[in-house]
Amino acid sequence: MALPKKVEYLIIGAGVHGLSTAYHLAKYLKATGKGRGEDVLVIEKQAIAAGASGVACGNVRCNYYQEPMTHLMIHCMDIWESDPDYFAYNSVGYLTASFEPMREGLEAIYARHQSLGYPSTLVTGEKEVKKYMQGIFYDWQAEKLTAVLHEHRGGHAWSRQAIHGLAIKAEREDAQIVIGPAVTGFQYNGDGSVKVVETDLGNIEVGHVVVAVGPWIKNLWRMLDLPTKVPDPRHPGQMTEVWRFLALQEGEIEINPYIHITNDGQRPPLVHVDSDVPLYSEDGRLVWDQPWGIYFKRDKHAVQGGAVPVDVGTECEVDPYGTRSPYYCVGDDFYDLWVASLAHCMKRYEGQRKFASKMPSGGVGAFSADNFPVFDFMRPNVYTIADSNHGFKMIGVGEQVARILTGETSKLLEPFTFKRFEQQKALPKSNAPFPWM
Repeated sequence: MALPKKVEYLIIGAGVHGLSTAYHLAKYLKATGKGRGEDVLVIEKQAIAAGASGVACGNVRCNYYQEPMTHLMIHCMDIWESDPDYFAYNSVGYLTASFEPMREGLEAIYARHQSLGYPSTLVTGEKEVKKYMQGIFYDWQAEKLTAVLHEHRGGHAWSRQAIHGLAIKAEREDAQIVIGPAVTGFQYNGDGSVKVVETDLGNIEVGHVVVAVGPWIKNLWRMLDLPTKVPDPRHPGQMTEVWRFLALQEGEIEINPYIHITNDGQRPPLVHVDSDVPLYSEDGRLVWDQPWGIYFKRDKHAVQGGAVPVDVGTECEVDPYGTRSPYYCVGDDFYDLWVASLAHCMKRYEGQRKFASKMPSGGVGAFSADNFPVFDFMRPNVYTIADSNHGFKMIGVGEQVARILTGETSKLLEPFTFKRFEQQKALPKSNAPFPWM
């Protein structure tokens, strides 16, 4: 379709946040009589699910040390479960097995789950953990794990199918999606609000703008002339960059996925393991002697998962802000660690290193100064959804943003406003080796 000259709500980005916002906003506008579905336009420079949403591992969980994340993720879980067919959602549960430094945090998360009525099971003690895990996987052999938190909701979704499902839902509510335009700049009113969004295919006069561009946030942040530094949450008295980039270490071993099965023949929960046990390759070579974290699941054609991401700095050279693929090519170091850790956990993965995929996987994520999202009006009529790589699982953020844009408030998103950095209310850090927990 042709690019409209004027629209009330312009959403930049056709990933999980942009399309979830478009779907819910168009739906609410029609339901409340505050507008029409056609008042919502999504523009995307490449393709639906072309960015981080399309390459996500698809994890959906509520294992968060930070209370605001717990509340928001329960809401997101409700959205996933509302239409599992369109969202390609597999409600198989999410299981975390961790070493002693994580035990106290998991106990706190479990207590919060219980207070909120969120179904989960906590197991503590090394012998008890191994017994519990062997009740699911007969060949579980990981050592020195002292806590398991097994969420009975959660699981994973097939990422590209889920995003295309959102696109179908948005278009059924009459939202418009135009593929091709790349944003090149903004024109402003006297109060600092955006009047016109400039693209390489023409200008669009707007009432409101939603920026939902995933790892490309720093580029749009600069275009909007927003602050580039904030008080450092980890080092009082210092300033730090708002955004930095991490390359996500994900891949797969190309084996029969039905090898990854529970003792009773069912699809397993998505499994996450944190440990500090040294890892060795199949020929006895030490490949890792620091704390490590992995996750893995049964994919459609393989066993897929990932490990702790790699910091690539404040300027992203792995995936520049052009039209290149968001994929990141993981190397031998990742597969040495990941397959060795799989074999450490389950005997069935011994000798599987040779089946490591050569296909690029993972992606590049833009992380905020405290590693958590920024959901806020960054100009009077510009709402920014900057997920700090928590994105795919947070399908419900768009529903909350739609409510905000139609005049309501959101207690769920309030803790993630940009002002938290100045107010020294950055979200606390857990003991996990992952930056997003």
